[in-house]
Amino acid sequence: MAEGSRETTSQEQALTALYEVLDETWGSDGWSCTFSAVSARPAAVSCLLEFAGLKRSGVGEGASLEEAALRALQMAVRQAGLDLSTEIPQPAATAPEAQKPSAQELIDKLVARLREAGKGREAAALVVKYGGYGADLESTRKLYGELRALLLEKEAPA
Repeated sequence: MAEGSRETTSQEQALTALYEVLDETWGSDGWSCTFSAVSARPAAVSCLLEFAGLKRSGVGEGASLEEAALRALQMAVRQAGLDLSTEIPQPAATAPEAQKPSAQELIDKLVARLREAGKGREAAALVVKYGGYGADLESTRKLYGELRALLLEKEAPA
């Protein structure tokens, strides 16, 4: 079996498991998701998850659009409050993702802090605006700066 086929199978299994968790949580008619390709190279996809009258969004990057879509949905589900660490099998990491740059880790941490501070929607809008982590170093820096400013705005005394 070719490497690409193994990766697709792993992603399909993870997506199927994720759909099953969503069906168990909100019922098969109680949720929906919409994907939008943000960028083909690097592959980046945004996902809007709707459930119980609420909306959560996520952005994912990957070696393929399918992998990016899976990661975007996983991010949206985490923002909805579901813990995926034990419920969903993760697809095998691809070589580009195994060496995640520290800038991406810092952005992930900022987005998590903003979600905790009630600014998740604004953070997601910025991430979508920059197409994930940014197309180049300059846009990544701008994204980080805007996310940081948003966090400081929230933490400033009223």
